[in-house]
Amino acid sequence: MNGNCLVVLDLDGTSVRYEPRLEMEPGLMQYIASLRQDGVAWAMNSDRYTEAMIDIAAMLVPEQRPAAILSCQRFIHLLDGDEQYRPCSPWNNSQMLLHRDLWEKISPLFHQWQRLIDARFSVVDRVINDLVFAYMVPSDETPHLRRCIEELVSPWPDAQLSGNKEWTFILHEAFSKAGILKKCAELLGVNRQNIIAVGDGYNDITMLNGSVAAKVGCPADASSEVIDTVRRAGGFIAPGDNTAGTLQVLRHYLEQG
Repeated sequence: MNGNCLVVLDLDGTSVRYEPRLEMEPGLMQYIASLRQDGVAWAMNSDRYTEAMIDIAAMLVPEQRPAAILSCQRFIHLLDGDEQYRPCSPWNNSQMLLHRDLWEKISPLFHQWQRLIDARFSVVDRVINDLVFAYMVPSDETPHLRRCIEELVSPWPDAQLSGNKEWTFILHEAFSKAGILKKCAELLGVNRQNIIAVGDGYNDITMLNGSVAAKVGCPADASSEVIDTVRRAGGFIAPGDNTAGTLQVLRHYLEQG
């Protein structure tokens, strides 16, 4: 597969390693960079904070850096000619307006919700601030937690539940990995047929259902919801786990024909 192609990677569970430091998996980066002259670029699409993602990108040599950073299912930053990531301000500002409108309505209830969740669940970690309402609980409690938070936000139709393998969090209903990927592809001039998307968690489902990326895949250890989504979209479920599986997905698509 040659020509104007965009590879879109989730980070945790898909394309990063944690030792000796948090960074992109070197083999993945070397492989994508080897195809750069054939028109293959890539983008990060994660719920990590923008600043953390820019720091991860900065560890890479210039020829390996992503063309775009898509963060928190709402923000787009594009790599410019000076190797800096510049915000797509009109889009990002519009997303923040939506977020602030939702937070004005629901944040007064956060203390009440926190007391309820803390009493019902074995909380591993939580982040509650002006950008995030997120909880991590043991995996066997996650389905119950998601049902609980869905009930809490049900009076607000502009609120939705999202999460990955570990975290569960609240977002505006307009936000999704598919939404920012679609906008990013428009800005970069890449059509759906030339997008390859790889992910492993609940929050990746919207970009893996075939609606914005024609070529989708996941590692073997992806969540069951992701595996089902990729299968229904006619995508590729790799035999390998984590980053090894992601590399198998890329080779499957990029070395065809």
